[in-house]
Amino acid sequence: MTMKTCWLMLSMSLIVLFVPILHAGVAVEHQNATQVVTLDIHNMTCPLCRFTIKKALQNVEGVQRVTIDFDSKTAEVGFDPQQTDLQALIKASSDAGYPATARIVRQ
Repeated sequence: MTMKTCWLMLSMSLIVLFVPILHAGVAVEHQNATQVVTLDIHNMTCPLCRFTIKKALQNVEGVQRVTIDFDSKTAEVGFDPQQTDLQALIKASSDAGYPATARIVRQ
């Protein structure tokens, strides 16, 4: 076996070992990019209101999930802060006829 062949095999082995580690680091970084906010929703008077609010929030680019709780009059929204922000979520809810205020923001 020549020295060139040894180096080639060693290089290939290192690539096979480190590529999954590098990829895992990127996945974790992207996963941490999600923020969650709980919004207090005003004017929610019936259980059907939640469908209008949910649709309005889901139409905001970057929103990944929306959970509406009629009993507590809140919406929990998971979103990518690189694509949208809290003000866009509040605007979407308000434009649908349901003004909102932020209660809790967490990552």
